[in-house]
Amino acid sequence: MVYCCENFTAFFLPGFRTEEELCVKVKNCLTKDVVILSPEDGIQKAASAFISNKIWAAPVLDTKRRVVGILSITDILNTFSPDFLPMLSNVDFIKDYGALDISAKDVRDLAKLKVADVMTKNVVTIDQEGDLVAAISLMKKHGFHTLPVIENGRLVGMVSNIDICRRFLEVWEGKTKGEE
Repeated sequence: MVYCCENFTAFFLPGFRTEEELCVKVKNCLTKDVVILSPEDGIQKAASAFISNKIWAAPVLDTKRRVVGILSITDILNTFSPDFLPMLSNVDFIKDYGALDISAKDVRDLAKLKVADVMTKNVVTIDQEGDLVAAISLMKKHGFHTLPVIENGRLVGMVSNIDICRRFLEVWEGKTKGEE
């Protein structure tokens, strides 16, 4: 658990009136209605869900609602961009011969992949009783914009940097609902 130090709020987030407003629990600002993927879903289905729901990532669950992975748009796009590609993109002869081009066939071949082939398997989660400061810290440490929220090992929702910012805005505007 992350505890707020004295005067942390006043110094870093002057819009907050009390420590309790900053240390709100994740459960009070998570999104419960989330897109859920299965490891057996195709990448095309996942991409379609991302676009139609305007989301960047979705949890991948097993049949017992346990998080076994997370898939992001970045994971999908990285299938076209191996880790060594940035080093090669500055080499002129590679560009001149089209070695870095993506063909329609490459895109069609991607549709054959399953979510399990591309998803991130070492998932960072946060318990719904965790503090928002802990969620922010995890997102920053791992470079994520969203985290699966769990209770007793099972998914209960997702919390994103937008959800947290929305909560901060509510506090700054005085629209708190007397949450824990």
